[in-house]
Amino acid sequence: MNKKLLKYVQSKFLLVAQDLVRNPQALKFKLEGAMEKLNKGKVKEALGKNVEDFKTLVRMVKAWLSRDYKGVPTSSIVYIVAAIVYFVTPTDFVPDFIFGLGLLDDIAVLRWVMEKIKSDIEKFKKWEAEHESTKGSF
Repeated sequence: MNKKLLKYVQSKFLLVAQDLVRNPQALKFKLEGAMEKLNKGKVKEALGKNVEDFKTLVRMVKAWLSRDYKGVPTSSIVYIVAAIVYFVTPTDFVPDFIFGLGLLDDIAVLRWVMEKIKSDIEKFKKWEAEHESTKGSF
């Protein structure tokens, strides 16, 4: 991710994310907005393989919010929420309405967050797989 975009995300979206982490209702609203946007055909097409990564991040925050999953530091949740808020903001660094380019910055932010908290995401995926396999055991 280029330095200008990184500075933009850090100066605007990390602060918003910190506030949202302390406000579960508002955070739930943002998560719903992210899922709505992710389910739009054009967005899915533009994001390609990154759709599943975004969905994993949304599931991770939902599990953290519901207190089902506690194995993630709050700092990682803040980074995820910053990426989600960035994604649902249509007038970010490169506005989403610019056909063919509008989601490239969103993907860059997603990839940056995914790399920054890679080990936390892997732990979550493992927990999620174990949790799913034990659901039907009773």
